[in-house]
Amino acid sequence: MQGKLSRRKIAQYVAEHVPSGRVPEQVMNEVAAYLVETRRVREAALVVRAIEDALFERGIAVVTVTSARPLDDELRQAVTAQVGMRDVYLRELVDPTVLGGIRLQTADASYDGTLAHKLNGLAAAKL
Repeated sequence: MQGKLSRRKIAQYVAEHVPSGRVPEQVMNEVAAYLVETRRVREAALVVRAIEDALFERGIAVVTVTSARPLDDELRQAVTAQVGMRDVYLRELVDPTVLGGIRLQTADASYDGTLAHKLNGLAAAKL
């Protein structure tokens, strides 16, 4: 990777090197080194977002799943089936402040099925 590349070009480079939904460690090391060399480390989160968008365009969904406790295999399979993409990679986050339910986020949509979100909806409906 020479010269200054746009985030989109970096994302396309990564997406082209993805076999079955997993980004090779070598490719991510190259991207990280490029961001350090070009003093663009602050853009890392934006680059990750661009990579997720590029993967989504190729039928690979990176889904962030937030729940109160680790997912079991059955719930993983249900989330994967619900997304309905060719390849699905789950990024699981455990957040003890989520009392129950799960929150999903993909490159193009989000779903909040947490207990807190449902209670807030009920409270807002009563007002």
